[in-house]
Amino acid sequence: MYGDELTIVYDSYSLSKTGMDQTGESFPLTFKMGAGRSAGYVYGSIPFVAVFGPTEWGVRGLSIVSGLGIIILMYFLGKKLLGDKVGLWASFLASISLWDIYLSRGGFEAHFALFLSLFGVVMFLYKKYIPMAVLFGLAIFTYPTFKLTIPLLLVALMFFHGFKKIFGEKTFIISILILAVFAGFSINETFKGVSDERFLNLNVIGDRDVKESVIQKINEQRNLSNLPNKAKPFIYNKPLAYTRILFENYIENLSPSFLYLRGDRNPRANPGEWGMFYLVEALLLFVGLHHLANNEKKSLPLLVVWILIVPLATMLLGQTHALRNNFMLPPFILISAYALTKITLKTKIVVVVLILVQLTYVLITIYGYAPNKFGSFWSEEAKIASMKAIYEPDKTKTIVLSTSIDNIEYAYPVYAKIDPKEVISQYGKYPKVYGNIVISDK
Repeated sequence: MYGDELTIVYDSYSLSKTGMDQTGESFPLTFKMGAGRSAGYVYGSIPFVAVFGPTEWGVRGLSIVSGLGIIILMYFLGKKLLGDKVGLWASFLASISLWDIYLSRGGFEAHFALFLSLFGVVMFLYKKYIPMAVLFGLAIFTYPTFKLTIPLLLVALMFFHGFKKIFGEKTFIISILILAVFAGFSINETFKGVSDERFLNLNVIGDRDVKESVIQKINEQRNLSNLPNKAKPFIYNKPLAYTRILFENYIENLSPSFLYLRGDRNPRANPGEWGMFYLVEALLLFVGLHHLANNEKKSLPLLVVWILIVPLATMLLGQTHALRNNFMLPPFILISAYALTKITLKTKIVVVVLILVQLTYVLITIYGYAPNKFGSFWSEEAKIASMKAIYEPDKTKTIVLSTSIDNIEYAYPVYAKIDPKEVISQYGKYPKVYGNIVISDK
């Protein structure tokens, strides 16, 4: 378990035992240990932690179930928008999706948010508006980028299905009120200063390094430019510089390098070291778009707009990221699934064989190579040190664990299953003393 998983699973464990998170706050909506972590995944993990304890299964169980749920939801989404055969192919592609396999393997909040959001879209399409509102609301409290993408996608869904028709439904009006309540709680958490702290630290607008780089670039341009001095501020300025940065970030999130070749290069979300989709799916994308343009003029704009909406949130956070972009997964799968219904049987067989060959290679990489190369990205050293301390036979010996071991202060209480009351009592203190084990920041 890496840092986020360790803090999530222990907050779930602490809540289940004491009704407080590990900092001593009772049933918070935002968790301090995640630099303003949304509450959805922590509370959603409590049943799994109750069964498996603060373990890998405890923190990843919700993500595994989310992955299985996405397979089912893709069938109903595809069936509703493009027909039963497309739904079946979409379900199949979701079940072997590289992107979703990666997400299902870790305790990723964004994966649960994807499941909730996709469930909400399906509920909208089947005119179950009140469940839709609850699901969208929970997704907003699960991962920050969905606070922007869900409202935009909801507007798109309403547009493509007719505003007048939808607002004529009484249950839809009730659903909007429910969403407003969730939005109110979210805004309140933001103004309290505890929500979205991580976003505020990571976004390119507030990044000090980016700001310094922009200032240096503007000064260089103004000094080297032959334009009149009065004209230079209109051509070389911060708004235009940041607009270019955001545009480049936006395009990068839709680039072939990210989608099909190299992924986000983060070993946690891309241990197979390939793109987020199979190489052959790049061809299916073109085939699917061509046939959708000829046969499904209503569904095509919705799928394209869906894809284009997602990077609007992720472009603010700089580099491409598999977690922040995962809401693009359903429309891309639907387009590929539609393409598979339009090609010949022999071509289908070739496509499936190519997918299985790449999947085999990726799985070999994940299980035979990645653990040895990327163990440090999953706080392997912290687990090894914790287990050595736990199983030290001489309990009279004082063992000091230094915070120079990445995430050791979170790992030891998790692996040792320390009583949450003991952890809460030492929050913010160093050294932390758990019997003969001392966690020192020196």
